[in-house]
Amino acid sequence: MDKELTTFNFDRLTGRIIEKFKTRDNFATKIPMSIPTLINKLNGKVDFKSREIIRFCKLLNIEIDQIPYFFYNIT
Repeated sequence: MDKELTTFNFDRLTGRIIEKFKTRDNFATKIPMSIPTLINKLNGKVDFKSREIIRFCKLLNIEIDQIPYFFYNIT
């Protein structure tokens, strides 16, 4: 798949962040990650690193088998 043609949708991930932490700012503080970096990742402008995905999953109670559902939803 051509990277420029692949767009990931992080709406489910954003929804889980809001559900668990009320705001993206609260979650960014907990990760820790700067708010602009988090926003860029959720907007698909910056890729997630594998270690970040694992950290997100732990904080958001996402099971390993649900990673594709939250992190690799292609639109």
